[in-house]
Amino acid sequence: MKPMRELSLSQARISRAQDNIIEFSHLLSGYLEGRPSRIQVDIDARGNGVIRVNRREPIPDQLSILLGEALQNLRAGLDNCLYAVAIIDSGSNPPPGASQLQWPIALSAKEWTANKRRLQHLSPHLIEALHLIQPFQAKNPGWNCLRILHDLARIDRHRAAHELAMWPEKIKGTYDKQTIQNLKINEGPLDDEGIVVTFTKLGNDELTPKLLNLQFEFDIDVRDVEMAPHTLMGAQSRPWGSLDNRLKAMCVAVEDYADALVELARNPELA
Repeated sequence: MKPMRELSLSQARISRAQDNIIEFSHLLSGYLEGRPSRIQVDIDARGNGVIRVNRREPIPDQLSILLGEALQNLRAGLDNCLYAVAIIDSGSNPPPGASQLQWPIALSAKEWTANKRRLQHLSPHLIEALHLIQPFQAKNPGWNCLRILHDLARIDRHRAAHELAMWPEKIKGTYDKQTIQNLKINEGPLDDEGIVVTFTKLGNDELTPKLLNLQFEFDIDVRDVEMAPHTLMGAQSRPWGSLDNRLKAMCVAVEDYADALVELARNPELA
């Protein structure tokens, strides 16, 4: 039996997620290009200084909505794919154990064992293929796209739409180390006060670009993004960089995993 409708549904979900991400990217670019914030420098009588971001335009709620839609479409696309694979594998529609079928995403071997029973009607080579791509098997689980999707989609589905916040992406420039001391950079996310840099200024000279000259570039990301060691540098960082890049990486991974599992179901000799 050809599970064309079920497979088409999976592909349509993933395609819709790609559309969500493109729309998210365009809206985000437009928001940032509109320069929605301005930089303000304040120094009190004791020389305690802050550089803060004053937001003139709030982050559009539609960004959170598009993010949530992309996450849910990717997750549903995987589940729809597994259902189609079970039909191909069993030759029947509905397939055995249809009500239990769910694409597994396990963060530990214990979770895999607990959820493996949902896959009991699949052929062993398909179960093994799913086992090999689980996040707990990854060399750097924090950058694993299935894990990121699992965490983000779970929060969006069971709590509320993700809160987005401004993150300093690049900070460059110069300052006079004799006059400007104790300079600390907040690597984000920015809170309601918007403080991105704190410092101490010595002396009574006017603050000029010669003493302090910093340029900022900001990005929008979920406030509660889970940092992970960079795959090359080792330092704690946001997986895949910006949220836009993270979404695109998840889309590529989901499409690749889905296509590969379908091909394996159709051609078991590839196992």
